[in-house]
Amino acid sequence: MKKLFALIVLMSACTGAANKAERVEQAAYKFFELYKTRDDWQGFQDLYAEDMIFEDVIFQYTFNKEEFIGFYNWPDSLLSKHPDYPEVMVLEDLAITDSSAVGRGYFTPIYYAGNLYDHQEYARFTMWLYFNNEGKITKHIDFIEYPPEFMKIAIDMLIQRKEQ
Repeated sequence: MKKLFALIVLMSACTGAANKAERVEQAAYKFFELYKTRDDWQGFQDLYAEDMIFEDVIFQYTFNKEEFIGFYNWPDSLLSKHPDYPEVMVLEDLAITDSSAVGRGYFTPIYYAGNLYDHQEYARFTMWLYFNNEGKITKHIDFIEYPPEFMKIAIDMLIQRKEQ
């Protein structure tokens, strides 16, 4: 009887872990689908827990949800999709655990402030997403290979912060 009980508990634990990983996988795919199309800003924001933390490795930013929303700012009229690329990114790999996902890929050409960024020598990304039990993102870490002009801004900002 004890062995049967132990087997049931073990099977339940395995099923629970599988369900968590499945929930994370669904949430991660939803994140990247919304990101690719950039058509549902509110839906994208709703993927995040209220107490989430965002980090940008290159710019060395750490933001709460409100600051993150201001930083990502999809409604920004300065950014527009390239007419030949209805999706702004290509997801090449996605690794899933029962509480996190890591996506890797590259961005497609976009226009920013009227300038074309065709990403021939940059624009790769790796994004780490950590999820709570409700499937909401609690931590998002971006490593984005920004265009050279943006990298210069990042370096200038870091130097300025150090001088203060």
